[in-house]
Amino acid sequence: MDNQINVETALKSTDSQEFNLWFSLNSRIILTAFTVAAYFAVMLLITKDYSTQSLTILTATSVALAPVLWWINRSSIVKKSKKAFESDALAQQPQSYTITEEGIHYESEAGSGQVKWEEIFKIGETVNLFVFFVSSNRALIIPKRFFNSEQDKAGFKDVARKHMFSNRVKFKS
Repeated sequence: MDNQINVETALKSTDSQEFNLWFSLNSRIILTAFTVAAYFAVMLLITKDYSTQSLTILTATSVALAPVLWWINRSSIVKKSKKAFESDALAQQPQSYTITEEGIHYESEAGSGQVKWEEIFKIGETVNLFVFFVSSNRALIIPKRFFNSEQDKAGFKDVARKHMFSNRVKFKS
């Protein structure tokens, strides 16, 4: 990696949606599993029919319920993400990031700042984004499409791995 990697970005609503879906993945899995299990248990208590046929039907309806719940939850997050992004003028401003051995400097019309590597809580990666958590639920988002080259993306990953504990860096292979 050279001395620094410069990235000029402008988030889109789809970036915000992708981040929120990725960030909420574990809670959506838990919610869906819990709801399906609760449905199964409540229906079993109501019917009090423990026959093989009844259990088979109950299991099938529980399994059929899971994708419906998943879709409803996902649709809700997409809708809320879109609405939140459209109302957030700061998120829509162009951002400039400079990634160096010291950390990440960011700048926009609203202001600027520097985050040292040791101040970054964790780093994640989605299909299209790099996400830097500066706390457990505050993040800087850099869409991959704004990196000038694959070499810059690889250089960024190398410097992040060099300065972060491995359990705090979740890059795709």
